Amino acid sequence: MARINNRIDSKFIDLTLSGKEKKKKEHSLPPRNEREANLILDRLWDRNPILALTCQMSALTGLRYSDASWLKFSDFYDEFGSFKTSFKLCQQKTFNMRIGSKNPLSPPDAFRKSVVTLYTNSDIREIVEQCRVFNPNSEYLFANKRSALKDTNGNFVDRPMSTESASWHHAIVRKELELPYVLGTHSWRKYFAKLLIQHGATPEKVRDLLGQKSLESTNLYLHTVEEELVPLIKNISLNL
Repeated sequence: MARINNRIDSKFIDLTLSGKEKKKKEHSLPPRNEREANLILDRLWDRNPILALTCQMSALTGLRYSDASWLKFSDFYDEFGSFKTSFKLCQQKTFNMRIGSKNPLSPPDAFRKSVVTLYTNSDIREIVEQCRVFNPNSEYLFANKRSALKDTNGNFVDRPMSTESASWHHAIVRKELELPYVLGTHSWRKYFAKLLIQHGATPEKVRDLLGQKSLESTNLYLHTVEEELVPLIKNISLNL
C-alpha cells in the first residue's frame, strides 16, 4: 500500500485572509564567520568610515542601528572623564512601540521598560576614540557631514547617516561580495547575538543583553546558518 504524504503546500501559508499572496520579506542575516564580517566591514569602511564604525559598535553592543548611530561621547564618560564600564540607554523602537500601541503606556513607564544596559570593553573604547578623530567637535560619535541639517537659526545640526542610506550601502556591499543572504544594518545586531552564543551565553543572557523581554523574540536571532548545518549532516552515517 502506498504511503500517503500529507504535505501542506507552502502556498497556503503564504496567503492572506483575503486569499491574496503575501509579499515575502527576506530578513537580514549575520555574517557567517569572523573573516566574512571583517571583509564586509572593510568594504563599508571604503564607502564610509563612520558607517563602518557604527556597524562595529552595533556588533559589539547589540544595539539596533537606530540606537547605535545616535550614541554620544557623554554616554561613555563619567563626570570625571573616566571611561564607563556600563551605562543605560532607552531603545527607540521599543519605546515608540509602547507609547503607540492600542494600550499605550505613559512615556515614563515606556521609558523604564525600554532601557537596556550596555557593557563596554577595550574594542568599544577604541571605536569611541576613533570617532573622536573623525568628529572632534560633535557630541555624537557617528555624526555624518552629509546628513547635517540647518535649524531655524541657520546653524548646522549634527545627525548620523539615515537607516535608509546605511541599508543602501549594505545592499551594494552584498552585491559586490556576492553574499547569498540579505545584508542589512540589523545583520550586526544578529551577529552580536551569534557571538554571544559562540562564547557560551545562554538564550536568557542573550535576551537581557539585547534588551528584549521574551525568549520568543530572542529565538529569532539564534537561528543557525547553512554552513553550520551542512557539516553536521555530512557526518551522519548509519555505518551499514
